Amino acid sequence: MSQNIDDIVSKIGNIARAFGITRNELKLYFLLLLNGKMTAKELSDKINISYTKIYPILTKLEGRGWIRRIGKRPSYYVANPIREVWENVKKNISDALEKVERELILPISVLLSSQTSFYNIALVQQDNIAQTLKQILAENSSKYYVAISFKELISDDLIKILEANSYKYDVRVILTKNINIESNVLNIKYLDSMFGSGIITSNSIFLIIKTQGNMLLGMFSNHIYFVEIGKVYFEYLWEKADKSKE
Repeated sequence: MSQNIDDIVSKIGNIARAFGITRNELKLYFLLLLNGKMTAKELSDKINISYTKIYPILTKLEGRGWIRRIGKRPSYYVANPIREVWENVKKNISDALEKVERELILPISVLLSSQTSFYNIALVQQDNIAQTLKQILAENSSKYYVAISFKELISDDLIKILEANSYKYDVRVILTKNINIESNVLNIKYLDSMFGSGIITSNSIFLIIKTQGNMLLGMFSNHIYFVEIGKVYFEYLWEKADKSKE
């Protein structure tokens, strides 16, 4: 019987060790499975492990649901059915793999997929801002979220591009109340004031501020984190904004 158990353990020991299961744990379980109920003393004598060291192993197996304890003084240990134990092992392995995927693989994948974007940030000087706005509005996107607080950004060309996009895509425009746009097409809301201006698409974000010298300065990025933060903030402003200037 002992030889049979040793043969079983030698066959699966290396695989089991990869999942944190020791040979002694396997020996104890199969010993109980083949022999029926046994005391800790009997198990200790059978596999030649000291009496004091056998209890931590039994406690671990009991915690895993591999064995159960019955009676008192002396307590006997009984192996749970192997099918039940195997389902338990598979679940634990699956849970462990999901944890690795959730806490290690996915974060690394996101980091690697966005690694190029970390450095795809560009400052845009005032002379190039109008052209950059048009280029961003011309890119392929399912949404165009626009916030304008500087009158000098408004142009007939900009309005025409926004109106053309609004027939096919989700175009939302937030203006400060001191700015007027004549359009029956655009979905416009108003705020008393905003810090800066900008455009957010599905893939990029372009922020515009005024420097201390009253010059416009833009920052463009297609970094996924910046884009997502921009979307969340725009949607927050959109909820606060009013449909009319009154």
